Amino acid sequence: MHSSQARCTRRGFTLIELLVVIAIIAILIGLLVPAVQKVREAAARAQCQNNLKQIGTAVHNYHGVTRQLPPIRIGGEGWATWFVLILPFMEQENVQNLWNLNNKYAAQTVAARQAQIPTFYCPSRRSPDGLSIQEDFESADATTPPHTWTGTIQPRFGSANNPPGALGDYAGCVGDFRGTPNDPNTPNWFNANSNGAMILGVPGPNGTTPSFKSLTAFRNIIDGTSNTFLAGEKHVPAGLFGKLQVGDGSLYSGAWTSFSGRIAGIEDPLAKSPNDMTPSVGGDGFWARKFGSAHTGICQFVFCDGSVRAISVNIDAANLRRLAVRNDKEVITYFD
Repeated sequence: MHSSQARCTRRGFTLIELLVVIAIIAILIGLLVPAVQKVREAAARAQCQNNLKQIGTAVHNYHGVTRQLPPIRIGGEGWATWFVLILPFMEQENVQNLWNLNNKYAAQTVAARQAQIPTFYCPSRRSPDGLSIQEDFESADATTPPHTWTGTIQPRFGSANNPPGALGDYAGCVGDFRGTPNDPNTPNWFNANSNGAMILGVPGPNGTTPSFKSLTAFRNIIDGTSNTFLAGEKHVPAGLFGKLQVGDGSLYSGAWTSFSGRIAGIEDPLAKSPNDMTPSVGGDGFWARKFGSAHTGICQFVFCDGSVRAISVNIDAANLRRLAVRNDKEVITYFD
């Protein structure tokens, strides 16, 4: 009787066996987590590509109707940006209908300013629910943002012109810092002489009314639509989302061109990472001019032909400028 009971006694794990099992499970988890993260990033990157593709298609359809590329904004400082103009071509006409385009951004309803469009957000960076921060800002202040104002610093735009609005992770390509002509001593970025695909348009009378007349169309992309950026991922330093000084004001607001546009070239290389706080060279908008992404090692662009390509953040500055400029007639030697 006793021997039978002894034979039926079940033997448990020893401490060493239990530690081995735990170690094996830890190793498997350690192998699995990076794989899952890699799959998630691949999916996010693919979604970002699709977002840019949709934006590019919307711009093409806008051009098909108007025979011009959308201006980066429809008037002087404070008017609606090109993102508002392309909404009907993204099946978002109901959102554009919230807007009175005869009024500036600050005069729009809260519903219009804060309407969220998931396509305007890169899932690797953030979810589609961000709002800009209502604040004064001085883009020419060379200290690391966010800034602390002193009695000697005058805000560039008052906070009343910058009520909170929906954010976004993409920007039109305005060209490079040098503009036209290609002279580093006469920067023409962010004005009617800019040399990118989408630039400032013809201003309305005295800046009091909007103007939808653009200065660029596909016929002006003389370097070739497959060789010229249309739009791309804009750099927003980590931890500064919604801050105006880094160009992360509302995507709909034309209070400052850096909210919906970026430049690229010798003075403005691609941001190396989301934590890149390296300032651009010269001019104002030190942290608000660059393209950059939340994807490791690359920044994605939609080109004027509608194709989407990933560009290495280590691309040489000369080729980056050639891709950003529509009319330099220079041969591109970068192959992604």
